[in-house]
Amino acid sequence: MRQRQEAADALEDFQVALTLAGVTLPSAGLDPHEGQFTGQVLIDLGRVSPATLEKLTDLLRAALTIRAQSAR
Repeated sequence: MRQRQEAADALEDFQVALTLAGVTLPSAGLDPHEGQFTGQVLIDLGRVSPATLEKLTDLLRAALTIRAQSAR
């Protein structure tokens, strides 16, 4: 039960961050199989349109650039 709550909290945090960036993943949710295959509660991010994937890619690249600059 605790693992499921942690996964739900992580998903909520992720969705809030994406919303702030103008991105939504409407089909994201907890894996209904409850860790039957991995022993962990997994998060299914679902399918996305090419435009949404481009937004996610841009966000990731920007974050990686900032991270690299701050490491100098």
